[in-house]
Amino acid sequence: MRIASRYLGLGLVLVLLIAFGPYIWSRLQSAAHRVTLHQSANTLHAPLSDSDKGLRLACFNIAHGRGLVFDNWNGESKEAKLNRLDQIADLIAQMDADCVVLNEIDFNCTWSKNINQAAYLANKLGYPYRAEQRNLDFQIATVKWKFGNAILSKHPIKKAEVIDLPALKRWEEWLAGKKRGLLAEIAVGDQSFMISAVHLSHRSEGLRVASTKHLLSIAKDSKPHPMVIAGDLNSTPPGFPHSAKSANGENAIATFDAAQLYQRQPNLSPQPADFTFPSDQPSATIDWILIPTVYQ
Repeated sequence: MRIASRYLGLGLVLVLLIAFGPYIWSRLQSAAHRVTLHQSANTLHAPLSDSDKGLRLACFNIAHGRGLVFDNWNGESKEAKLNRLDQIADLIAQMDADCVVLNEIDFNCTWSKNINQAAYLANKLGYPYRAEQRNLDFQIATVKWKFGNAILSKHPIKKAEVIDLPALKRWEEWLAGKKRGLLAEIAVGDQSFMISAVHLSHRSEGLRVASTKHLLSIAKDSKPHPMVIAGDLNSTPPGFPHSAKSANGENAIATFDAAQLYQRQPNLSPQPADFTFPSDQPSATIDWILIPTVYQ
């Protein structure tokens, strides 16, 4: 009986190591890999936009490339998922942007068939430079969750770093990760532009307000290169459809407005073309590119 119990105990330890060993290792390593810079070996760069105003920027929450369904584990084949990424690439190509901020983009997630979506889109579109930043980065057994924000650029990315936004719950941050941002310096000739790619929480306007205040504190210190903020902010200002307030009556976009550091469009009642969510029947404006007022 003692021998049987010993083998049973060893077997249980082995099962736990197989299941949770990769998780523990992935969590220990994730902090060192939240931001990575990549440059294509292909020297044929995508043509720059025709804009003569410095930098043409776009943002796009691709929702893990899942399309209109809400389940990332939708059972599609790898071919189907690649086909949807090709469709996303076609849309991005129409934007003719020098830099593209991408939210909810997967870096080798199991549910997206282990495709690095940022690398795939960059290669498909001919963007030679990209920065990747992971919000969630962990693995249980052989199942991987690795996704966050990315910036694709036709211009060199000189450097990039994590924007460490507040967490809704500290235990969630320790176990899996949280919403963070990516701050990159883009070199355009002899100029530099600071671009922050952010995806704020959909769960709490109070957390979005706290994140906004943190972004504003960074923006105030971003001289001599003012910081553009782009991405899915999950917030819409007072007077717009589906606007929300925190428990203290605050709103994230209104907080940006009050600081008078940024300009935005639309700044009045939005038209249907200004709505960005949901994809099939847009009725709210939650995706924004906020331009520093110094660029007016």
